[in-house]
Amino acid sequence: MKDDVQRVILLTNVAVNIPLALTSVIGNSMVLHAIRKTPSLRSPLTFLICGLALSDLAVGTLVQPFFIADILVQLYVQSQGFKHTFRRCYNTIGFYLCGVSLCTIACISIDRLIAVQKPLRYPSIVTTYRISRLLLAIWSICLLLASSQFWEERLLFASIASVVSISLSASTISHVKMYKIVRRHQAEIGVQLQAVENRLTIINMKRLHKSAFNAFIVFVVLFVCYFPYLVVYIATSSSRNNSATVARSLSSTVVFTNSALNPIVYCWRLRKIRKVVLRIFYDMCRVIKR
Repeated sequence: MKDDVQRVILLTNVAVNIPLALTSVIGNSMVLHAIRKTPSLRSPLTFLICGLALSDLAVGTLVQPFFIADILVQLYVQSQGFKHTFRRCYNTIGFYLCGVSLCTIACISIDRLIAVQKPLRYPSIVTTYRISRLLLAIWSICLLLASSQFWEERLLFASIASVVSISLSASTISHVKMYKIVRRHQAEIGVQLQAVENRLTIINMKRLHKSAFNAFIVFVVLFVCYFPYLVVYIATSSSRNNSATVARSLSSTVVFTNSALNPIVYCWRLRKIRKVVLRIFYDMCRVIKR
């Protein structure tokens, strides 16, 4: 009876992941297309957003189909050898692309911290060239760590725990520091004279504060989606029973939800992206009606 309940939960999880994957693919594709079509959006920050949208798109197109297939394989395939091999392949792809998304969001948090902390030096510190090198390093390192299970499975566990912990910690510390800086700026703005040059400074500071708040929302979504997985993964790392499998499966779906929510957050908080995405959406509707 217990096995039947767990089977139903896993199959329900499969059903949930299908529309979730479609949402992730459509949403992130539209964000990438909007940035590509709008030269005014191109900056080091939007380059990071492109990197995040690309990894989230890959989660929807590769990881979730593999995840669905893995559940079905574990439920209905009898060969233990095939099950084990397929699970290792899924773990590699899943950790690789989800790890890239997690690390990229941590980089976005650090980027906004530098922008708020050193606004005058920010253009010389953070450049598109450096961001591209950083993204390349993230994709390469995550691939190396994800492949570690083929040498030693315990390395994969250590890699997952380390990447999730370090990324969440880096993002948390960045946003705590940003909060303190923003509070100090607000206090300074309150006592400044409203001269023209001060008004320009205030406008720039408010723009940076808004950008920092946008990054904070992305971080909150990330934390809500990834922290349960970290807890479940650590708690069930030494367990291979059906209950542990169900728990990991459900927490993985929560992680995948992050890839579907990120483009919604972009469109909600970034007006330029929202306008282009809505225009693309309306154009698609017109084509469908024809």
